[in-house]
Amino acid sequence: MGFSFKFCVALPSLVLLGMLIFSNTAIARSQDRSTVQITVVVNDSAGVSRHVLNQAEIEAARIFEAARIQVTWVNCSGDAVAEERCHVVVGPRQFVLHIVASGKTSSDSVFGIAFLAQDGSGKYCDVFFDRVEEAHRAFGADRSQLLGTVVAHELGHLLLGSHAHSQVGIMAPTWEEDSLRELGMGQLLFTREQSSSMKAKAGREDLRLVGLK
Repeated sequence: MGFSFKFCVALPSLVLLGMLIFSNTAIARSQDRSTVQITVVVNDSAGVSRHVLNQAEIEAARIFEAARIQVTWVNCSGDAVAEERCHVVVGPRQFVLHIVASGKTSSDSVFGIAFLAQDGSGKYCDVFFDRVEEAHRAFGADRSQLLGTVVAHELGHLLLGSHAHSQVGIMAPTWEEDSLRELGMGQLLFTREQSSSMKAKAGREDLRLVGLK
């Protein structure tokens, strides 16, 4: 029996749901040694355990580090100081991740959704924790590693824009059995081209901050 993880992107008046199959292709680390930094504000409405969430953030950060992007996490629960830091306007290189208890999509195999404008820009994404739990129980995938990889995929949409899905790697819109094996080995990564595109977009956000195009 096969299985698949699917991802969708929400656009105004349009929902894109990919159906491509991931092929078993190794993804190399980026040869560009420069790095950029992003900040991700994490809202956990699903009540994920602190250990699982911390390990998932470590896994997602590792995936981005392979693409030469460093992630700083701001968790919006647990203490008043953290919650206060979360009540700010989202700025350049800042994104918001919401872990929700259950997905409200038409397909139970959809694990997350990124919210993008028509121009491909976006700051917010959701991950459906019940779908992660179901896959963990059904296929034995490590819960934290799976959650972290799904988080990296959704954040990848925010950094890559509307046409982020690819036939290979972490941004494949459907993960089949080969993908889960590569996930377990820590080899489900961004491509070199995706790494370059994400860093370029982060740089453009800095230019917009000072009023340049």
